[in-house]
Amino acid sequence: MNIAQGSYKKEGGYDQGIRSTGYVVNALEAALWAFCYDKDSFEVGALAAVNLGDDTDTTAAIYGQLAGAYYGYSKLPRKWLNFLYGG
Repeated sequence: MNIAQGSYKKEGGYDQGIRSTGYVVNALEAALWAFCYDKDSFEVGALAAVNLGDDTDTTAAIYGQLAGAYYGYSKLPRKWLNFLYGG
């Protein structure tokens, strides 16, 4: 696996070997995969990260940090924000 050379660019995700194991490099690769194929949607990417299976909390946390920094607060799904703030 060589993340710097784009090992995460496998559109098929899990079917093409993207795994989110307890190993941090695999989790990073999986999070980058979700970010790469999120269709410019935080929600799509976060759900893709979680739905990969295996170590989903780590993958989703990494994805959330990357995508949150990239998209910013305003692009987070409103329905999710309402749950965060008890709204």
